[in-house]
Amino acid sequence: MTKKLLLSGYFGFDNSGDDAILKAMVDNLKRTDEDFVITALSKEPEKTKKAYDIDSVNRFSFKEVFKAMKETDCFVFGGGSLLQDITSSRSLYYYLSLLSLANFLKKQVFVFANGIGPIDSKFNRWLTRRVLNKVDFITLRDKSSVMFTKYIGVTNENLKMTADPVFLLDSSSDERADEILKSQGIELGENVLGISIRNWQSSPNLTREIAKFCDTLIDEDMDILIVPMHYPYDVEYSETIKLISKNKRIHLLQNKYEVEDIIAILRKCKIVLAMRLHALIYSAKANIPIVGLIYDPKVTGLIEELSITEYLRVEELTAENLRIKYDSCMDNLDDRKTSITLSNKRQESLARETLNLLEERLGRHG
Repeated sequence: MTKKLLLSGYFGFDNSGDDAILKAMVDNLKRTDEDFVITALSKEPEKTKKAYDIDSVNRFSFKEVFKAMKETDCFVFGGGSLLQDITSSRSLYYYLSLLSLANFLKKQVFVFANGIGPIDSKFNRWLTRRVLNKVDFITLRDKSSVMFTKYIGVTNENLKMTADPVFLLDSSSDERADEILKSQGIELGENVLGISIRNWQSSPNLTREIAKFCDTLIDEDMDILIVPMHYPYDVEYSETIKLISKNKRIHLLQNKYEVEDIIAILRKCKIVLAMRLHALIYSAKANIPIVGLIYDPKVTGLIEELSITEYLRVEELTAENLRIKYDSCMDNLDDRKTSITLSNKRQESLARETLNLLEERLGRHG
């Protein structure tokens, strides 16, 4: 029997991580049941339709959203860290209004592998608690989100920890990675350090300190590959490292590529310094040891789930202490690789559980 699903998230903003979430959800939902008819809310609905072979409506058009919600059988909310007020309360209210609309229209609501929090405002916590207690099922992607959800008073009994759906995506071939690097004029040796960072207001010296760290590698046989995640912002920000550093073996991946391609490229690295959450996930999918750079609680949560030993808060990062973490990871490379490989398999299994739970819920309401 045909089932209509309406997906929401931070889709259509050229953010690799959120694009990967949508791709993982769509690909695996189609594999789960070919009769699913999928629509996604997006900032760029035409691009989303073309990229994922699904229907899409403008997330900022109330008329289109209301019509899509009214026609759907299930509102699939996620993934990503949508329910938080660090970005802004306005963003939180937007997503809570979608959940409230689905509840008002008596639609089945499935929260799909979300990260939740931080939510600092007492009113925002009350509102979030009130809305989440009315949804049909909640799956969260890490322990810290589960703990925070319970801390703010959510008592919904249908709550389970799973994992980010991006853990279900695969890598492109080594040949595809070589083709991309060649097209960018990038030649890498046997030893490659991957770096993926973003601008963060509380760490104004981040690029300077990372550039100084790169200087410490000048006399070592190490190429440095910077892999942006959010276009064009991360590209522009990361270029600063190349400008500041004296190291001439720094390469910057300029263009946007499919997530499978990025995973394949990261497989060429010995270690990845990863700041954005999905940079950590892509590196884990490539089975590459990670030095985590923490700027947000969601990154802390994933570092714990992946059992990553080497990490720093970006506010405390200096070239010197980054070098210490890098050396520690390099000195224990085989152990770190074994650990991240096992963590990746565990997360993949948990991510698949989200799909099983959704299919089970839809079957019950069939």
